[in-house]
Parts: sequence; structure tokens; C-alpha cells
Amino acid sequence: MSGARVDVAFFAPPADLAAHVEVLWAGWWDLRGDTPHTSRLLPDPCVNIAFEGDESRVVGVWTRTWSRTLEGRGSVRAAKLAAGAVGAFLDADAADLANRLTPLADVAGPDAGAELRRRVLDPARAEAGCAAVARWLRSRRRDPLPDGVATAMEACRLAAGDPSLLTVEALARAVDMSPRALQRLFRRHVGGSPKWLIRRHRLQEAAARIERGEDGGLAGLAAELGYADQAHLTRDFTAAVGASPARFARDVHR
Repeated sequence: MSGARVDVAFFAPPADLAAHVEVLWAGWWDLRGDTPHTSRLLPDPCVNIAFEGDESRVVGVWTRTWSRTLEGRGSVRAAKLAAGAVGAFLDADAADLANRLTPLADVAGPDAGAELRRRVLDPARAEAGCAAVARWLRSRRRDPLPDGVATAMEACRLAAGDPSLLTVEALARAVDMSPRALQRLFRRHVGGSPKWLIRRHRLQEAAARIERGEDGGLAGLAAELGYADQAHLTRDFTAAVGASPARFARDVHR
């Protein structure tokens, strides 16, 4: 169909929310008369709060590949919370939200019902709708922050930014915790395990290297990323991405 499209826009959060909200975003699609569109995304350590149609939902951390098929016409407006920051706004174990869509009112109470959804979805401009999400988050932010939120966020930042942290033990030492305590912290505030998060960032780095043509051979890349051998990297990469490293390289460089 002429004019069929799928689009997304991103908006920076207000300065006073930027520590705990990674981004505000909106998506819309018009596929009437066209074939459905399936999006496939790598696992992500961030919780989203999303408003779409007659639903307001908490999209928990997805520890496996996420896929969504779009058809017809629709839109969504949402906030992507910083990794580890769910406790800044919601009183729930992140692990209980993981790999599922939870009605927002089940977690946040009656102020997250139809009236909030109307304020988010009614404005014609996506940016105005996302601003309504930000205002609601500001009203929900817990002060003082619950114990563990700051440490969980720091652990997530370190796992993403320090390529030398290749084991749970190393990450635990970096935040001055035992591995067992770090596991408990991640259950409460992240949603995936420390091992999962480290593996996710290693695979993201592998994909980026392959895209840039900098992998230098899978055996060397596997060793650099802390894998026992090339076979273990290939197995994890294929499970997460849906294609082997070799096929992924062919697809991105064709």
C-alpha cells in the first residue's frame, strides 16, 4: 500500500528525571492493506511503561529475544526507565515483571487508569503525549529512593561500560558486594541476573564488532569477550540474535 509505514521518535526526558529515565519514545504504524510487520529486538535490561490503545502496561525486562507483529493502524507512547531504576517509580520486584506485560494499574494503583491513558494518548503530537508520561513519573518518583536502587543502577552502568568486567564475581567486587548479594539486588531492581546482563553486553559488543568488520576472527573475539571457546560464543550469539555470527556478518555486509 502506498504510504504504509512504521516510525518511531525519541525524546530526551526532563532534566530532573534524566537520572532514572533513559528516554521517552513514541511509535506509530499504518499498515492498512499491507502485510503485517514483525520487529525483532535483542534482550534489553530496561523496563518500559507503555500506553497503547486501551491498555497501559509495564513491559518488564525481556531476557530473551523480543518480537512484536504490527498490523492495521496504531500507536504507542512510552517511557524507557534506566536499567536498575524501576524501584524509583514502582514498588515491585523487577524479576516478577520480567518477560511479561503487566497492567500498570496492578503495580501503580488507580492513578494509572483510564484518565492517565487519555492524557498520554489524546494529544495529537507525540511529544506532548510523552510529556504527560514524564509528568506522571515525576509524581510517582519515590523520595527517598529505596535501598539498592542507586547500587543496582551503578552495577548496570559498569556492566555496560567496563569491558573488563566479564564475570559476576568481578562485577560484585566493583560494587563492593558478594556475588550472592548482587544476585538478590538484581532480582529486586533489574529483572535479569548479573550473569545474563554481562552476557547481553558481551553479545552486543560482538554484534557491533562484526558490523564494523572488526571481529578479527571468532576465536580471538570469543577469547577477548571471556568465552571459553568459539563454540560457546556462537551458541549464545545465535540464541540471542537468531542467526549465527557468520550469517549475521553476511546479512549486515551484503
